[in-house]
Amino acid sequence: MRRRSRTRRSRTATVSAGFLIVNAALLDALFLVGAAAVWPIYRDTAFLVVVGAALVAAHLIAYAGLRRRWSGWWVTLAAIATYVVVGVPLASPSSLTQLDTLLPALRGVITAPVTGWKDLLTLELPLGSYQTTLAPALLLFLGIPTAALSLAWRATRLWVLSAPLGLALTAFGVLFGARSLSAPVIGGVRVSGALEVFVGAAAILLALMFTVWRTVHRRRRALRSAEVASGVRTTGRTGSAVAGRVGIASGMIVVALTAGAVVGPWAIAGQPRDVLRAGIDPRIELAGQLSPLSQYRQFFTDEQFDTVLFTVEGAAGADRVRLATLSFYDGQVARAIDPAAGVADQTTAFVRVPASLPSPPDTTPTTAGVDIGAYEGIWVPTVGTLTSITFDGGGGDRADGFFYNAETRMGIALPEPGLVPGTTYRQQSAVAGEPPPLAELTPGRDTPQLPAAIVPESVTDWIAVQEAPTGGEGLQVLIDRLRARGFLSHALAVDTEQPAAWTTALGDYAFEPSRAGHSTDRIDRLFTALLDRQNEMGAVDDEAALVAGVGDDEQFAVAASMIADQLGFASRIVLGARLTDAGDAAAVPACIAGECRGANMSAWIEVQDASGLWVPVDVTPQHEVGMRPELDQRRDPQNPTEVRQEVAEPVLPAEANPADSGERDEDDTTTETDLSALWAALRVAGVSLLVLLVLVGPLLLIVLLKALRRRTRRGSPDPVDRFTGGWDEYVDTAVDHGYPAPRTQTRSELAAGYAGAAGDDRGALLAEWTDRSVFDVAEPSADDSERFWEIVDEERQRFAGEAGWWARVRARLSLRSFVRSRRTLSGRRAATRPRRDRR
Repeated sequence: MRRRSRTRRSRTATVSAGFLIVNAALLDALFLVGAAAVWPIYRDTAFLVVVGAALVAAHLIAYAGLRRRWSGWWVTLAAIATYVVVGVPLASPSSLTQLDTLLPALRGVITAPVTGWKDLLTLELPLGSYQTTLAPALLLFLGIPTAALSLAWRATRLWVLSAPLGLALTAFGVLFGARSLSAPVIGGVRVSGALEVFVGAAAILLALMFTVWRTVHRRRRALRSAEVASGVRTTGRTGSAVAGRVGIASGMIVVALTAGAVVGPWAIAGQPRDVLRAGIDPRIELAGQLSPLSQYRQFFTDEQFDTVLFTVEGAAGADRVRLATLSFYDGQVARAIDPAAGVADQTTAFVRVPASLPSPPDTTPTTAGVDIGAYEGIWVPTVGTLTSITFDGGGGDRADGFFYNAETRMGIALPEPGLVPGTTYRQQSAVAGEPPPLAELTPGRDTPQLPAAIVPESVTDWIAVQEAPTGGEGLQVLIDRLRARGFLSHALAVDTEQPAAWTTALGDYAFEPSRAGHSTDRIDRLFTALLDRQNEMGAVDDEAALVAGVGDDEQFAVAASMIADQLGFASRIVLGARLTDAGDAAAVPACIAGECRGANMSAWIEVQDASGLWVPVDVTPQHEVGMRPELDQRRDPQNPTEVRQEVAEPVLPAEANPADSGERDEDDTTTETDLSALWAALRVAGVSLLVLLVLVGPLLLIVLLKALRRRTRRGSPDPVDRFTGGWDEYVDTAVDHGYPAPRTQTRSELAAGYAGAAGDDRGALLAEWTDRSVFDVAEPSADDSERFWEIVDEERQRFAGEAGWWARVRARLSLRSFVRSRRTLSGRRAATRPRRDRR
């Protein structure tokens, strides 16, 4: 033990303070550049605290490992222990204020090495200090500097890995960063990608400086050693030669950096940035969902018409609650995403919400509490522009499955079934002021955006016949005429003996059948009916005489969106409900006291002004003026026989669109077992087991390898190998307990060095028997080998008894016996066995 202590002190003394400081200074600069690359991901002072504390801890761990000559394994254990201890206070400081959030925060810190990437890639940037999103940053800025400093201070050859490790921090900031480049203002001009160019150039330059300095330092030490050994003094380069080399190198670096700073931002401006975040998107789940507009009529069935779907409390200043925003129409259904669009399209980019999102300008903050009643689905009711959301109830925290699109102001809850009865959440929102009148809007383009193939000719013909003005004024006129000449109907057929709830709620209402769906064919039939009726009646001032289009918000929202597109307005369909009564007799009634029922669900459109402002437009057709008798007389005779939809449901052809079919209720004849709790428990157990294997697995592997090595040595079929293997086991045990590894000593000398304080001669006996088994002509017996291994076991117990409990654990996990050289022992066996054979 004394020899080991003297060896430690002598090795540590050879490392000068200047050497340590210069290494640390160059690497610290590289680490800080990495922090600058990661800063856009968090943009919070808590991140600066994490970086500062992690770097201080890394320096202390690396220096302690240097002073105490810890192995790499013990340095790693110290870093892991530090990460676990300081993880919650640094990575999740907000959890310290509440006891119920402390354990989830500790779990998040421990599982961050395995699952932390999900939070970084699915949350909207910047992350701030949301939940435990700082845990991956703490892990990297603690682990990488610890490893880099340890290699730079202690390794004679592997120090070259220190700079690449430092560059890994910069690479982390790039790979987990935003999809778009930064655009800082330099000299009054916004330069795209300037920050990225600066960070990349600085990181490469610092890594190069560190490598050059270490190479020069190593060369100088080698020359000084050669001078001391030979007594010959070497001559260095002249001052002018050194200055010339430094000048040339500096000039090349300056030219390269200048060219990169000038050309880099210009070359990458407008180019897509491929990062890991671009591949994480819930578009796949959304692509498999049915369009919520296709299911609109389900709200008006007797089961949901008067049932509270959800309740909105608060929401001061908000007049609508939004379920889904459908920005794309392909001629069959209106969709929330465009299947043909890439992941860079912001209108389809759904991300998780961090601690908060920025509020749009000219908005007022408000708070809304939402309680889910009978509603089920992935479309989350939201009010205004979401800034933050907190879930509670309904089976636990659903924040991890909530995704939001700031462009369309729509939230979704994944995976299915999404929201369930009993879910509650509280959202902070920003509500815009009173929108301008529709007639004052200006279109943002001159030509339609929808392909001509999915816009029926009857739409353009009807618009032309109206002779309406252009711009917002024309849009107002066309929407008003569309609603006035339409007639509200939510079904294809009703029971005359027991009227549907929605027909009863309309009062004096004359039912008209209306086919569901909103495909191009369905919209064509709607405008064709309007156009034919206007052609039949001629120029009349009575709008009541022109009522001909039958449908509900499903069809009229698509029809109004097509009209807006023809006039040059960008438009999208919104499904939701009104929270306040706007005084529109034709509109779907607003939610009463925040309780939104199926009867309150509506669809409207939003059109975009040239300034970028989105303005809501109601499209519900009127229901007070019925169809004209003259039009009824022109219809084909209808069979008065009652048709039962359950037994005479029309069968669609194979190529028909399911969105155009009527409502069909599927009979649920089986009761599925709810295994959600079981799967949740298995998931938690699996993640916990994985984390346990990551942390404890390497320790168990070392113990297992040592046991297998000992078993192989003891069970060797060759008696000589059993003796030499037993001697190796004796030496390895001594080395793992801190004794010096063998170099040029004989076995007897090693046994004397490994002897205990009482001067036990069992080690000498092992050395004698091993030499005899190798050099003696006679083969050793099996009984002798068994006795030999009993002595080895006694010596192993003696080594363990000399130290305390912690020292025994360190010996069990030590890797020194695996890395010690055995070439001397192998050479002896190879050289002596032929001699015995010759005898």
